[in-house]
Amino acid sequence: MYGKRSPPALFKRSNKKKLVLSVAFYCGIIVVLHMKVGDYFFEKCRFFVNSTTEFINRRYDALERGFLNLRYFVFEDVHSALMNLRNENISLSAEVENLKKLRSENEELRKLLSLKKSIRYSAIAAKVINIFSNDFTRSILLNVGKNDGVSVGDLVINCDGLVGRILETNDAHSRALLITDMNAVIPVKIGDRQINAIMTGGGSDKLWISALREDVPIEEGEVVKTSAYGICEDIPVGTIKKEGQKLAVKSKVAFHLLKHVIVLKKED
Repeated sequence: MYGKRSPPALFKRSNKKKLVLSVAFYCGIIVVLHMKVGDYFFEKCRFFVNSTTEFINRRYDALERGFLNLRYFVFEDVHSALMNLRNENISLSAEVENLKKLRSENEELRKLLSLKKSIRYSAIAAKVINIFSNDFTRSILLNVGKNDGVSVGDLVINCDGLVGRILETNDAHSRALLITDMNAVIPVKIGDRQINAIMTGGGSDKLWISALREDVPIEEGEVVKTSAYGICEDIPVGTIKKEGQKLAVKSKVAFHLLKHVIVLKKED
């Protein structure tokens, strides 16, 4: 039996060379294809990324502009509405305050009208035009004068008591000296015993009993009224208040807030 004969060495070398060339050829093709396809794929990816980024940026800008416009219109409307509400609230508050003042004045006028009907003296309703209050004088200017029947010496009152006395007058106006003025001197009587005394102004809101006609003790809280020595009797003035050794008179009249008063004339 004869064994198989091995191929010649030259043939073996030829096959190896072909294999190497084939591998090199295919590797070259793969490299070339990779370069071409890779560049193309990279360009496509870069184009896609850039297009996507630009698209997103455009949409973001549009969305941002829309949001800003919406915020401007919405918040501008809200701000405008709030300002309108604020202005309306201020206006309503002013109207409420005005109504309170009118109601207070109407209440005061009703009380004065009731007082005017209840007193036994001729009464002339007057409005306070101005209040003068300083270190030298305390007086009020009224919108009534001689043409209305006002005379010098007439008493001026309101619902809380004695206010003052007419000091001077012309045809249309008159000035009344407040009982708190240092030059004011008013004959009064104290308590149920009707103790006669002289009351003077203290230059502020203070009123003092400066002289007693009788040497009798006076108790705090006793009522003080005008006496028969004045023009009009029994007009309330205030109550006695002791301040040390002095006797003061506490009045209910708010002299700095006077608006309406009544001028009293004694019946003939």
